[in-house]
Amino acid sequence: MAWIEELVREWTNEDPQLDFSSLPPLIRLARLGTLIDDFQADVLEPFELTRADYAVLATLRRAGQPFALNPSQLYGRLHRSSGGMTKILKRLEQAALVERTRDPEDGRGTLVVLTARGRTLHDRVFRAFAAASSRLLTKLSDQEKAEIDLSLKRTLDCLEGEPASTSQPFDSPAGRSSSDSS
Repeated sequence: MAWIEELVREWTNEDPQLDFSSLPPLIRLARLGTLIDDFQADVLEPFELTRADYAVLATLRRAGQPFALNPSQLYGRLHRSSGGMTKILKRLEQAALVERTRDPEDGRGTLVVLTARGRTLHDRVFRAFAAASSRLLTKLSDQEKAEIDLSLKRTLDCLEGEPASTSQPFDSPAGRSSSDSS
């Protein structure tokens, strides 16, 4: 990925006052995101599931017996809109992987329940993910995986704690490092 270093070198030549040290890790993370999306799609393809389909099955499976949640709990846990969740649930219901039942604790509400077929499929897919993940990272030692995990956790903490927009424009002196703004 020498192109990342070349990109930073080019931008540094164009605007030497800016600090580009954060650019390489963010570009690598973006590239990893694309590659992980492809990896997940490849694992799911033989099972004819989308990532969203599998996320619902996995969320219901992790809920434990009776493998049921109401739709609000599902879209809350998966950060989906109710409309988007409705489409996913309809598709999974047509495939007999989930079913909607009346919520015994709320007579007007419904529960989405993982069917036996859905649980079996989830467990097969989960094992496929675990095996593929192990193969994917086989060149890394346990210590290297732990170090990467810690670095990614810290990066996520930065990104998830950062507001979506900043109050400072990108070209303001406040956007530069302290040594650049003097």
